[in-house]
Amino acid sequence: MKKLLAFGFLTVTLALAADNYQISFNACLSDGKLQAADSILNEWSRATPADPELFPARFNLLLNRATGDATGRDSLVDCAFAEIDRGIAVYPDRIDFRLCKAEAASVEGRWSAVIEAVDGILDHDVENGGHWLGMGNTLLTNAATLLADAVFERLGDIYSSDSRTVVNSALSTADKAAKRFGNDVRILNMAGNLNFGVANNDAALGYFEEAARIAPDDAIPLTNIGYIKYQQGDSVKALEIFRKIETGDYDEESRNIARQMIAQITTPVQNMPEYFYFFRYMPQIAEQVTSAASLLDIKMINSQIPASNKLRSPFADTDITVDDITQLDGEPKVVVWTFPMPKKIPMCRYIAFVADGKGKHKILTLEKSLENYWIVGTMKGTEHSNFGDVPYPDDAAAFVEALRKKKLLK
Repeated sequence: MKKLLAFGFLTVTLALAADNYQISFNACLSDGKLQAADSILNEWSRATPADPELFPARFNLLLNRATGDATGRDSLVDCAFAEIDRGIAVYPDRIDFRLCKAEAASVEGRWSAVIEAVDGILDHDVENGGHWLGMGNTLLTNAATLLADAVFERLGDIYSSDSRTVVNSALSTADKAAKRFGNDVRILNMAGNLNFGVANNDAALGYFEEAARIAPDDAIPLTNIGYIKYQQGDSVKALEIFRKIETGDYDEESRNIARQMIAQITTPVQNMPEYFYFFRYMPQIAEQVTSAASLLDIKMINSQIPASNKLRSPFADTDITVDDITQLDGEPKVVVWTFPMPKKIPMCRYIAFVADGKGKHKILTLEKSLENYWIVGTMKGTEHSNFGDVPYPDDAAAFVEALRKKKLLK
């Protein structure tokens, strides 16, 4: 809530004009006197109804009201966005209207609105030739800097959303930003980060390589290139890059990262025994991976995470299938991994990741036992327990049904 209030005060300050109404309105809003601010706004609207600064004033008042109204919050925020949209329609060249909308949408976690706003800013920058207006509808001389800074910040917010769906939706906008600000290393790096975050490694490399070309003294894009090369299995190229950073004239933090990566790359890879994989590694994944969508990513969990820890899975990615099982109303989300038929006791045929409602997952396993029995088990830390035997389930859905019958989906 405090973050939204700070945003509201900031934008009112940016929009402030030398007008008694606006000065008084701003003071009341800053002091949290929303009723008084509303009264001043009504007088102001009657006195100068065509004043463009009324749009951001109404926008900020509505946002500040929303912070104190839990039940009507969404409706008030909707009204605030509708108001600033009206302002943008009347004054399409007002950069502050657009940037403030994008920032407010980010604060609210309305990611589609953030992407739409940034996309609209970039498109209109082409349409108006970079001739943007600021407070009082005066032509800005620093619009390009304001725009680049804001676009970088909003792309960073999108990256921090930790949502593959959101990031995927923003990739075309990030590409548009990288083309518009082709000499801005920050934006090129952020476009690379967004692509790398959703495993578009080739596209990410392109952005990082362009950033490295523009700023050869900046170790960040080089570090990113080296890391992707390592993830792709090109340890020779990765070592070449990290040794260049380690011995080059770069900042000490980057050189330390390079040293750590060199040590990691040159440490021999250890093969994980199946027992360790099923009863140590996978329970840690259940504890640490909060996103059910990430649990669907076989390559990341079975290959990439182990590789980054100098470990190798006992299974090829193609040995494993994963199913997102549709649950009954009120049941937690369940993702099931299916492995090759186990040859040894007590290895697993299925592992179910069951959301615990606290941002983590518990695992339930189907383990091979003596005399062709199949046991449902679980791990908590290093402690194993079981829930008895079940008839062999023919597929992932049947395994989930067996868990349901044992009342384990809670």
